Amino acid sequence: MPESWLTFPIGTLKTVGAAGLLLGVAGLPVVGTAAAIGLVLFFVCAVYTHLRVGDYSVQLGLAVGFLGLAVASLALGLAGSRPGS
Repeated sequence: MPESWLTFPIGTLKTVGAAGLLLGVAGLPVVGTAAAIGLVLFFVCAVYTHLRVGDYSVQLGLAVGFLGLAVASLALGLAGSRPGS
């Protein structure tokens, strides 16, 4: 199995997630919700990885902050997609 997937830049995932959130705001709420779910999962994994290796640097704080933003984005998107809202 080629190992080229191991070098896939994680910044690309974050960029695609941000673009998905923008598409959600632009009128494609399903895409925005999917992007928010993906970003929540991404940052949960990032926080877990930092804690697992004992890295309590600034990057852990950033991961926690961005996780909070992703959760807020998902919550607002879900609240806005409820019938009657």
